[in-house]
Amino acid sequence: MKKIVGWVIGLLIVLMLVPVGIFFFRPNLIISKADAKKELALPSSHFINWRGAELHYTDEGSGYPVLMIHGFGGSLRNFTKLADNLKGQFRVVRIDLPGFGLSDFPDMGNKPDYIQMYRDYLTFMFDTLHLDSVYVMGNSMGGGIAWIAAADHPDKVKKLVLLASAGYDVANISGKLTMFKYKSVGHVFDKGMPMFMSEGGLKSCYADKSKADPAIWTLNNHFTNREGNIQNMLALARSKQIPDSTIITKVQCPTLIVWGKEDAIIPVEHAEKFHRDIKNSRVIIYDPCGHVAMQERSDDLTRDFLQFVNE
Repeated sequence: MKKIVGWVIGLLIVLMLVPVGIFFFRPNLIISKADAKKELALPSSHFINWRGAELHYTDEGSGYPVLMIHGFGGSLRNFTKLADNLKGQFRVVRIDLPGFGLSDFPDMGNKPDYIQMYRDYLTFMFDTLHLDSVYVMGNSMGGGIAWIAAADHPDKVKKLVLLASAGYDVANISGKLTMFKYKSVGHVFDKGMPMFMSEGGLKSCYADKSKADPAIWTLNNHFTNREGNIQNMLALARSKQIPDSTIITKVQCPTLIVWGKEDAIIPVEHAEKFHRDIKNSRVIIYDPCGHVAMQERSDDLTRDFLQFVNE
């Protein structure tokens, strides 16, 4: 009997150790910056230097400019479908925020102020790309950067579109980034993020999981595993820096607030909070839809955006 128990215990230990061993001894998935730039840049890609960092953006089409800002862990590719729909009528500028996609983080010293850095970065992009009058669209964390930019630059941001934007209860919502927040788990990503995690992350953003395209989570995985990006994400998640939500009340431009009813990242109830605090605003709720309306409901968003800017 003791031998049987011993065999069972031994088997259980092996079964537990095998996946752990596979995880830690898996191939290195990190992609060098040079290879990432070669493989992931687009024909419309541009690279500029700011504070010693190389920054990536795309600039397509002609007409009135539309600036698109992605969220945490994303890249400008999050807006591909929407950009394709709009670039025939607008100048569409998509940016990789510093620390994401193909953009580096600038050196911010020992006490970085990430919120101020992103404010300064948007000011730099407005000035450098001559976006003196622009529509700004932001998703999730990018929405938070977008409403701050609208408050900082009321003379430039003429209309604002917030897609499941960060802004309220940020401390609790950022708790969903637990795997990034603690130094004890940081070494888990020394060899990059496994593909299954990128797949799970994308599917968590969709209401209809069947719409989550393997090509998209594969692309997301490659951007996440670009040299330095995971460390940037870890640093940002651990910073616990939260934007001042009272700034939202200073937004004066017409604002379209778009949410997915089934958003599992930022609750749909937050749409009404933005509507309450931005006086010149209206709300559209898509059902079914999750956290990334520009991907899951791109055609509907195109229609509603065109109606909004043509009012």
